[in-house]
Amino acid sequence: MLEAYRQHVIERSTEGAPPKPLSPEWTVDLVELLKNPPTGEDSFLLDLIANRVPPSADEAAYSEKFE
Repeated sequence: MLEAYRQHVIERSTEGAPPKPLSPEWTVDLVELLKNPPTGEDSFLLDLIANRVPPSADEAAYSEKFE
């Protein structure tokens, strides 16, 4: 998930666009990573959950993994 997201960020930046919010699937993967973060990825994961998960009106915010 992290590599795919980083690739997405690169692709969007070459288009002059900001990264899209996390999809529901990426949000579920992110929650799992937060439970046992890879070494050195803690702050990046926290930034993603704080800034890239859409507001509660979006499906990603209602992931069953958050319950």
